[in-house]
Amino acid sequence: MHGVDNGVVSLQDELTGQTLAVKPKVVVNAAGPWIDFANDRFAEKTRFIGGTKGSHLVIDNPALHAATQGHELFFENTDGRICLFFPLQDKVLVGTTDIPIEDPDDAICTDDEITYMLEMIRIVFPSIPVERSQIVFTFSGVRPLPATDAANPGQISRDHKIEVTQPGNGANFPVYSLIGGKWTTFRAFGEQVADKILRHLGQSREVDTHDMAIGGGRQYPQTGPDQMIWVKKLHAATGLPEERLRILFDRYGTYAEDVAAFLAAGEDSPLAAMPDYSRREIEFLATYEHIAHLDDLLLRRSLLAMLGYASHELIEEIAPIVGQVLDWSAEEMPVEIERTVQLLRSRHRIAE
Repeated sequence: MHGVDNGVVSLQDELTGQTLAVKPKVVVNAAGPWIDFANDRFAEKTRFIGGTKGSHLVIDNPALHAATQGHELFFENTDGRICLFFPLQDKVLVGTTDIPIEDPDDAICTDDEITYMLEMIRIVFPSIPVERSQIVFTFSGVRPLPATDAANPGQISRDHKIEVTQPGNGANFPVYSLIGGKWTTFRAFGEQVADKILRHLGQSREVDTHDMAIGGGRQYPQTGPDQMIWVKKLHAATGLPEERLRILFDRYGTYAEDVAAFLAAGEDSPLAAMPDYSRREIEFLATYEHIAHLDDLLLRRSLLAMLGYASHELIEEIAPIVGQVLDWSAEEMPVEIERTVQLLRSRHRIAE
C-alpha cells in the first residue's frame, strides 16, 4: 500500500508490479505487528502495538521426544515465563521467549535465546542431554500485543480488541485495527470484527461460521476405526496404497481426498531426497496452494523446512517441479533456489 489521497487507496502487487486504486467504505488493518506501520501509510500516526518476540526451536532428540509421551507440556520457567514442549511428528518444538521488539522484520532467533531455551530444557529434564547440533530449525514471530508501559512483557494482556481510527487526513473512511489475537482465537476475533463491520455498513450477518469446520477438518473422522474406514474408502476410489493414503490423511486431514485424486490421475514417484513426499504431491501444492516462491512451499505449505528436511538436495529436486507449474524461466530458477537458501540460512539458521 502506497498511501491514500481523497479517499482513494493506492495499492501495488509486489509480485507483478501492477498498481490499482480502490475507494473503500471501511478498511480493516489486520497487519498484526505491522499495524502501526500500515496506519502510517494512511497518514495516521498510531501507537497501538507493543509487540514482543517469541522464538522457538525444533529439536531432533529421540530421548526428549519420548519424554513428552505424546503430550504438549506447559511449565513455568525460573523467570516466570510460561514455556512449552510440543511433540511435532518425530521432533520436539520448544518455546518460547517474550522480548519487546520495535521492528517485526528484525525478528530472528538469537544465540542468547537458544542458550535460554537449552538451559530451560536442562532444568526440566536434567538427565536428557540436548546439543545445539540437534536443533534442525528455528523461527521467531512477533505477538501483536497492545502498547503498554508494563515493565514485564508477561504482564501485557493477551486479549484482543479493535481500535477504530476515524476518517481524516485524506481518508474519508474509518480504519479498524485488530490488536492482539492469536492462533487459538483468530476465528472468534474475526467473527467479532465482521459483526462490527456489518453494523457499520448497515448489513446483517447471513452465515454463522461458529461451528464450521475448515480445511482438512471438514467431515473429519474422529475415532481410529472411523479413520481406517475413511482411508479404505479413499483406497477404493483412487487405487493408491492404504499406507500412502494414511500418510496423506495425517498430513492433510480430509483434504487428502483432493490430494489423492490428483496423485492418482497421473504418473507419480517418490522424491529421492524425501520419499514420504512424491513429485505429484509437490505439483499439487504448487498448483492449488497459491505458491509464489519456492520458500512458500517449504516454509508455509508443508513442514519440510520446520522438520529439518530442507536440504540442498531436496531444494534442487523440488525447484523444477514448482518452476514448471509456475512457468519459471531458466534465469528465474537459480534465483528462486538462492532466495530460498538465503532465507533458510538468515531467518531459520539452517545450513549454518
